[in-house]
Amino acid sequence: MNMRERLVQLSIVMFLSVCGCGGGREWSLEPVRSVKGFKTPECAEVNPVDGTVYVSNLFALTRTTVGALDSNGFISALEPGGKVREYKLIQGTRDLPIHGAAGMCFFKGYLYFNDRNGLKRRRLDGTGTTEVVSVPGSKSFNDAGCDDKYVYVTGSDCIYRVDVDGKSGKFLDLKGVNGIKSWKGKLFAVTTAKDKSDLYELDPDGKEPPKAFGLAPKFAGIDGIEVLPDGTFLITDCHGHKVYSVAPDRKTVKLLAEGLEYPADLGVDFTRRLVYVPQFFKGTVEIYRLKALAK
Repeated sequence: MNMRERLVQLSIVMFLSVCGCGGGREWSLEPVRSVKGFKTPECAEVNPVDGTVYVSNLFALTRTTVGALDSNGFISALEPGGKVREYKLIQGTRDLPIHGAAGMCFFKGYLYFNDRNGLKRRRLDGTGTTEVVSVPGSKSFNDAGCDDKYVYVTGSDCIYRVDVDGKSGKFLDLKGVNGIKSWKGKLFAVTTAKDKSDLYELDPDGKEPPKAFGLAPKFAGIDGIEVLPDGTFLITDCHGHKVYSVAPDRKTVKLLAEGLEYPADLGVDFTRRLVYVPQFFKGTVEIYRLKALAK
């Protein structure tokens, strides 16, 4: 077990001990602060090792149009708690531009992030330059997730699995797929398709079709997904402007926050029990305290 894995496990143990949750609990979100000044923030991803929050900025996306390949995308870094450490930590160059940074994940010492025209990565220790990662067959790039072996990329109605040391390619089809998350050897995804927006469990081997939770049409269009240590799902309903929890029973849905301006791909700091929610069209990241309610 490497240092990252030890720290992640320690964070989860601390989370469970503080919350007293050995099984599924009921949760609430308490507003902490709003961090302003982003350019269409799409994703907030928390490094479990040090609590650094990475925020991807699409920059040119508007309500009615998707900007061209304009080289204006970048990734910000926040201190744990939300103070801006570096507004443009990662940005493009003439030789390798970043057009619209979106979904992100951490894998083997790298921050992987989707751009409009490809999957890219940057070392977390700050050394080296941005690199392009080949994803054969993909023409669209949205969210990114990873398990112990692979990086996953959601595209147009399908998911691609990336083996950075071997063969990569299409993993499975899922209409309207957006967010993706690995948890305890299981793989989950959400869809944004209107009237059919739902959570799905995926076959890790990609042989069986995705299994819907059966919660559509409770949601208008889901964007991001996170899983708490007790098995509770946190999701952002971007078209519904809300944040929900879905209990481990995969049936019980609770509204946690509303009135958000297109909440996108959220991130969770399990050590500090903070949830970061980008407001896509408002240019802010909303920070909440995650609280376990007494049974």
